[in-house]
Amino acid sequence: MSRTRAVLFDLDDTLIDFQYARRHGLRAVQALLPALVPVPLEELELVHDEQLHAHYLLTLSGGLSDDAARLERVRGICRRYRLQPDEWTVAQAAAAYARAQRSNARLVPGVRELLDALRGRVKIGVVTNGPSTRQRRKLERFGIRPGDLDALAISEEVGATKPAKAVFAFALARLGVAPARATMIGDSWENDVLGALGSGMAAVWLNRYRRDCPDAERAVEIRGFEPLGEVLRILGVRPL
Repeated sequence: MSRTRAVLFDLDDTLIDFQYARRHGLRAVQALLPALVPVPLEELELVHDEQLHAHYLLTLSGGLSDDAARLERVRGICRRYRLQPDEWTVAQAAAAYARAQRSNARLVPGVRELLDALRGRVKIGVVTNGPSTRQRRKLERFGIRPGDLDALAISEEVGATKPAKAVFAFALARLGVAPARATMIGDSWENDVLGALGSGMAAVWLNRYRRDCPDAERAVEIRGFEPLGEVLRILGVRPL
């Protein structure tokens, strides 16, 4: 990756620490549904993931609002554990999740320092699946303005979702960089790593939760963005 001219980032759980905020949200749900308290948080996260995936395409298309999707996810968790709370309690749990998630939003540790180190030395872009308004709001909350990026590809605006080549091609066209000179960093093996590789880019897999690597020969694996010097070395960018 010594000739990298552009670095593209995924958004959720790559730049923004979705997992951290979600854990706080799920603890808030447990507080309102005491029968879930004995469930280990790691297990509850897996069940929540199942619910996210079950409604993914519908929320992505706008067919299900964020509020409605949260209600469905809480209902799904209750079904998984054979709980039958009334609808008022379900609504309260979904609202508590949303409040806790929002109040604990943060960047992935080391992101700010990495972006500062890359800015002005390589081109920077973001490639993300999701509704345009929501994804742009996340970036702006942390002071990452679209004007600060050399490319921003959001699935709703592009009309295709990762891992489709069209999303990466859109970003690369905005960057004016050939695929072979660009590197994608993301936490999703399928969407980010395989999507980037299929588009002719290099890929770095952000594996913060120590999952089993599907194929270590296809992408460089990192566990986080710290220490900064090591990440810059992997990207082929000399430390300042």
